[in-house]
Amino acid sequence: IGCGRVLEGRLKVGDELRRIVTRCPAGACASKADTAPGASTAMGAGAMRGATDDTTGGADYGVDAPATHGPSPNGPRPGAGLEAVVAEAARVTHLWVTRGLENREVGEVAAGDIVWLAGPEDITLGDTLAAPGLVEAPGGAAAVALPPLEIEEPTVSMFFLVNNGPFAGRDGRAATLRQIKDRLERELRVNVALRMEDLGRPDGVKVSGRGELHLAILIEEMRREGFELCVSRPEVITHRDEHGKLLEPMEHLVVDAPEEFQGAIIRELSSRKGGLLGVEATGTGVVRLEFSIPTRGLIGYRSSFLTETRGLGVMSSRFTGYGPWRGELPGRERGSLVSQAAGEAASYSLENLQQRATLFVSPMDPVYEGMIVGENARADDMLCNPTKRKQLGNYRSSTKEIDAGLKVPRTLTLERALEWIADDELVEVTPKNVRVRKAVLSTELRKKAGKKATTDG
Repeated sequence: IGCGRVLEGRLKVGDELRRIVTRCPAGACASKADTAPGASTAMGAGAMRGATDDTTGGADYGVDAPATHGPSPNGPRPGAGLEAVVAEAARVTHLWVTRGLENREVGEVAAGDIVWLAGPEDITLGDTLAAPGLVEAPGGAAAVALPPLEIEEPTVSMFFLVNNGPFAGRDGRAATLRQIKDRLERELRVNVALRMEDLGRPDGVKVSGRGELHLAILIEEMRREGFELCVSRPEVITHRDEHGKLLEPMEHLVVDAPEEFQGAIIRELSSRKGGLLGVEATGTGVVRLEFSIPTRGLIGYRSSFLTETRGLGVMSSRFTGYGPWRGELPGRERGSLVSQAAGEAASYSLENLQQRATLFVSPMDPVYEGMIVGENARADDMLCNPTKRKQLGNYRSSTKEIDAGLKVPRTLTLERALEWIADDELVEVTPKNVRVRKAVLSTELRKKAGKKATTDG
């Protein structure tokens, strides 16, 4: 199955297409599509140009590289020394178009339509599909085909792990490692910027993408499909130059926000190693700020940015390449409130805990050992028992503790949870809940590991 946009003319079921694979000879152009892992199994997606000549019965149409990506402005144009390999002709057997949220099968499409088609085999991203008449015309296939696509390499990675918590299977289906791999392999066929590495771990795989948002969307899709899994904290993918200096991915960030939030935005992004490139006042009360900032500095910032600007700010970023490492970012200043008991959270315990922490749970919420139920006011982690209930005498009302004055707990979204967790913590994602927990649930095992690390140090 391939996807493309019709550029000119019409395409019908039964029309013949020839697949053209374009390559840059001897590394003449910097296309990463040929070497990108997973690209060879990606669905072909692109633009179609076609025109059906009713007088001759001939057809001129083509499926090219995605219009949303397009060729690089500095890259080669059609006919500019590209090597073109033409495959055997194949007939279109099915055509689908998207109408609203539905895919509808049709018999014919015209210029401007974005269409899915079946028939030609082994379509990959960046291939060109064209009518035999176009391929055999003067100039040949190289004059018809678009240049290879340049696929940006991943910049952020995290581990997708099997949910081994005590609540596994309650909200959805507890996926095995094989099921997680199968789902990710299907995603690799259509998500060409995604990478999956099997590092031999018995409980998970490493997944890399084009940013925190890219991976968060994938996690949300899997969650809505009923998967349960745990994910680790996102980490940027670094490289070293020929001199051994550490390089990290950099982004060009553009922020449009009301002028009264300008100072707060600059302070926050400066603490995330962002450098201010320019300030432009629009005269309408909105200011545009441009920054150069490491990709890791943007992890988790989007949600706090919306809160900081009261939903009135707009931000966008694009990858600009790798630059020198800008130093460590300030870590989380507060520790975790870790449950050492399983059961239901009690208002009596939560009322006492909220004086020293910010809670993530409400009364009657189920908790388990190793689950993080709040953020400690101090820098270190604190063990607690959120299930402890008050012992009441016969003269006391059994509903007395319901009147406790509890604050509204903090709601952790997937993006905020990914930013908040530390290296020894995970985000547990289910169809109904997003929880944070320790990677090692057992309190005793964590204590032993801590003592061993202290001894080895």
